[in-house]
Amino acid sequence: MSTAVVIYRSRSGTTRRYGEEIGAHLRSRGLETRVVSIGECDLERLREADLVLLGCWTNGLMVVLQHPDQPWLDFARDLPPIPGARVGLFTTYKLATGSMFSRMRAALAGKAGPIGLELKSRSGGLSDGDRRALDRFIETP
Repeated sequence: MSTAVVIYRSRSGTTRRYGEEIGAHLRSRGLETRVVSIGECDLERLREADLVLLGCWTNGLMVVLQHPDQPWLDFARDLPPIPGARVGLFTTYKLATGSMFSRMRAALAGKAGPIGLELKSRSGGLSDGDRRALDRFIETP
């Protein structure tokens, strides 16, 4: 059985809800899945995961200068290399994600291989398109 870890940083609860919905979908597809906040994440256990999904709310000036918040960036800095896992990103936002994903990828440089998935949600709910993207991500070797 494949294992997945969904790790989130949430300010208002929207990103947590999105992470939990992502985790529920992965479980429905037969993956052993843990959903944890960055503060609850056991960094050493990440090396055992097949899939790692990292999420953060979009911080910035609504339509410009979007970026992960400092606690998420600190977490990314302390993250051990996870070369064996396929990595995906997710975010929640108010108006636009702008440069959010490029900044998340930059923070993870040297920690993981290519990012294979980027999901975003305004509401914290998983869309049908998100489910299809997650299914493709799971099936990718």
